[in-house]
This record gives sequence, structure tokens and C-alpha cells, in this order.
Amino acid sequence: MKFNVMGNEENPVVVMLTGSFCPGECLEYIYSRMENYYVVVPTYNGHYEGAKDFTTREGEAKEIREYLSKLHIDHIHMIYGQSMGSEIGMELYRQLLNAGIKVDHMFFDGAPMIRLSPIYKRFMRFKFRTMIRMFRDKTMDEAMNMRFLKQFAGRRIKSLKPMIESLVVVAPYLSVNSIKNEVECCYTFDFPELDDEMQKNTYFFYGDEEKAYQTCYNLVQKAYPNANYRVEKGHGHMTYSCEEPDKYVQWLQDIIVSTN
Repeated sequence: MKFNVMGNEENPVVVMLTGSFCPGECLEYIYSRMENYYVVVPTYNGHYEGAKDFTTREGEAKEIREYLSKLHIDHIHMIYGQSMGSEIGMELYRQLLNAGIKVDHMFFDGAPMIRLSPIYKRFMRFKFRTMIRMFRDKTMDEAMNMRFLKQFAGRRIKSLKPMIESLVVVAPYLSVNSIKNEVECCYTFDFPELDDEMQKNTYFFYGDEEKAYQTCYNLVQKAYPNANYRVEKGHGHMTYSCEEPDKYVQWLQDIIVSTN
């Protein structure tokens, strides 16, 4: 695993986790606007040349936790996760809690928190393998018009161009085993328990046109009834953050300085 670390270590600490098949750099449009924070951004295993395969939700979170310990960080002001990064973020929180490291807030955008059947996971492995294989041979214009991506982003797919550019770069390094493990990570979620206080400090954000909202929102709300929820109309998977980055980052910063 590789890590980018930005900012002054005396500033509040934010850990930012990407979604499936994305390197840490795809979050640059967010962390570049957080100058007053100490931001730690991992690039998962399997997402760069020479890396070992992506492991598991627990394995990736463990490497992040160990890295934070090496930096002597004992207080995280926010765990931020996009898509699959939300699930890794939840596991990271569990491990940090057990290690005695304080976490103030969590913010999850487009969290695909669901447990799919083995048959459906096989279908998703096939679908993702096909997508990644196609990315290896596509120009950016061709990638932007892939039907698969339109299912996630809705009619606002152009908003995701920075992330898609990163995916085109990473695609050659993603092995069949990494894809398989990411599908398992993404679609075998077990809804770990959060106490009432942490629920009140956890935020879930969805666009009403994204599939994660349509399939997972009710499950997440049932599991974490005291968490904070916002659904943005007319938006797909993470498109709001790309179209309104200044407002989005201000919201994150307002949460970090808030108390419940």
C-alpha cells in the first residue's frame, strides 16, 4: 500500500479513502482544498505498478491503521470514504477503536453497504472484470460513454471525469484476484455496531439517481437510525462532490469543527 500525506502534522487529521479501482490521487479535488488539515490518503494494494493484490476489507484497514500508528497519530478528526472506501472506513474505525485511537467523525459518500448472494457476487465479478478489461483499451472519450458507468453516475457522468481518468491509469495493474477481492469487500458488508454517540457523528450522503441509494439506503438507515443522512436530488454516484467541490469541502470542514 502507498500513502500520500499532506499538510502540517499539527493540524486536525483526516483519513480519506477512495472507492473501488481508484488510486488516492483521484481525491485530489477534495484534499487540495483542505489546506488546514493533515490529510492521509492511501492507495490500496493492487492499484499501482508492482503492488501486491488487493487483500480484504480487514487487511486493507489493518495496513492503514498500522501506518497511522507509525505516524504516532492517536486522534482522527474524520474518516472520509467514497463508495467502497465507506466500508473500509467502517472497518478502520472498528480497528482504531480497539487500538485506543480516537475518531471524532465519519463521512461516507455513496456507501454500497449491502450483502449480496454468492450468485450475484459472481455476476458482479464478471461485470467488473469486463469493465476493467474495456478500460485498458479505451480512450477517455470512449470510457466516458461506457454504459456501465452511466448506471452509477446517471446523467451527470461528465462530472466524474477526474475519477475516470484515474481509473484508466490504474486499470492495467488490476489483477483478476484484486477485482475478485474488491467485489467481496464491496458486497459482503456486515453492518458493524456503532454506539449512539458515534452514529450521531456519522454522515451518509447519496445522490437519488445512484444505484447505491436505491439499493442500500434503507438498509443503512435501519442499521444506523441515529446517523445523519442527506440525499441530493438529481445526482448520481459521487457527482455532487465533483460538481460542487467548494460547497462539499466546506460541509466536511463544518462537520469536523462541530460537536454533538
